[in-house]
Amino acid sequence: MNVKNVRLINKEESDEINRLSNEALKLLNLSDESNIFDILNKMNIFVDNFIENNSDNSLEEDYAYKLGSLFGNLINAKYQWQWYYIENEKDIFYGIVSQKQRACCICHNYFYEILTQKRSNNFKLLFNMIEKEYPKNWYFVLLK
Repeated sequence: MNVKNVRLINKEESDEINRLSNEALKLLNLSDESNIFDILNKMNIFVDNFIENNSDNSLEEDYAYKLGSLFGNLINAKYQWQWYYIENEKDIFYGIVSQKQRACCICHNYFYEILTQKRSNNFKLLFNMIEKEYPKNWYFVLLK
């Protein structure tokens, strides 16, 4: 991926991500005081139920933005990764990026692919595999 522009998100973008994250918590009947792993477990149950019982494709995008925002905020809370605005030749998107910009998760797209069954529901595994510091030879997405 050739990155044209990358920057930390601004206050307006941060407010929108936080709004969506809070809507996801409401959707899951949780509060922002909940334990991270309780939230992840509730998210997993919700996603599994949605995939199994989904008959309304119009909700996939909405849920992807909400759950993706919550997932990114959980990564931020646990690992201090930061939200970035990322632009390439074709798209503009937001990703949660490791401290040294060696790893990135495009959370909204990731959840959309899970909800539309283009990707396995393995976000809890991904979360548990994240480390604060990756080895120097790991380059998932180099943003500089």
